[in-house]
Amino acid sequence: SRRRERPHHTSHRSLVVPCALTITQSLLERIVQSLATWRLVKLVVPVQIICSSTCFAQNMMTRNLLLVWIAFAVPYLAEASRFRMNGPVLTLTLKDPDISSGSQPTKWLNLQDMRPNLHWNFQSIMKPLPKLLPSLQSLQGAVGYHYEASRPLTPTFVEGGAKFHARGVDVDIVPAYELKSKRSSLLLQVSRGGLWGMLKFGNMALEAIRGCYQVNLPYQSVGAIRITPTWNVLRSEPACLLEGTTGSQRTKAVLNLEYQNPTLTVVHALDERHVIAPEISLYNARIIYQWNIALDSGSIQTKVDPTDSVHITWTDRSTSGGKWVTDCRLPLAGTSLSALAADIRVRRQFSF
Repeated sequence: SRRRERPHHTSHRSLVVPCALTITQSLLERIVQSLATWRLVKLVVPVQIICSSTCFAQNMMTRNLLLVWIAFAVPYLAEASRFRMNGPVLTLTLKDPDISSGSQPTKWLNLQDMRPNLHWNFQSIMKPLPKLLPSLQSLQGAVGYHYEASRPLTPTFVEGGAKFHARGVDVDIVPAYELKSKRSSLLLQVSRGGLWGMLKFGNMALEAIRGCYQVNLPYQSVGAIRITPTWNVLRSEPACLLEGTTGSQRTKAVLNLEYQNPTLTVVHALDERHVIAPEISLYNARIIYQWNIALDSGSIQTKVDPTDSVHITWTDRSTSGGKWVTDCRLPLAGTSLSALAADIRVRRQFSF
């Protein structure tokens, strides 16, 4: 007797995912055509990149593509004059290759070492929905991309933000999603005057609770006092930050009561350009000196640890299209010449 061949049944999942990707791609292509008609050039580039990535996304979750698409499409579905979009901004970093002893020479033109980053963001310049939702004050969103050889076509993170105001109370909601680690986070902050509270969630679980209360005083010696308690739910560790500011706003004392390393810092502005901030550890009496200088086209940050090293960072923004960053580290601990040798690194960041 002949055996009847069983008909091949296609699984429901194998039909849904390609159909969803096809519908998403066709929808994005129509949006690109509409944007070309409306002459919204800034939005055409990222949407075209997303459309082309769907060809290689058969094994990618559809919600990742939809999250990226929503971040760009939502602002322009409303009135375009209510939103401002920045980007895409491409940043490349050129630096000397790190050649360690006993290892092969590093390539000069290595895409991983150049750390290419792409960033798009939008924000509302007025109330997004004044008639439908008058309590909504602002909307914002961002999509970031950091190059990785293992995931060259996948965005790194997608985040958004919404601010509401009603009856003197401000509510800020900031959701975010990391596509590599598949980690979602949510910040919820409620504030009124000098009092605010914040809850931080990670993967739908409470991670931290923080509050803040500020009191303004009519004294020249002490103009304001701020108390910020924090409770780390994951580590079960409490913390509290006490800040006192003078009436002239030039001096501030910060007592950071962390569980691991409590510190006391005094921040004083000598003038408009120079700020000093000595810090002492209440745990081991370690002292660190900080001196920041604001330049017309950049800044110089100096950090001195008498038991370790002197670290100087010079940032020069005088050139257009990016900035120069010079790091100099001079060790203070050691007896040999190699241990006391200074380490100077210069890198250039390009922004397009």
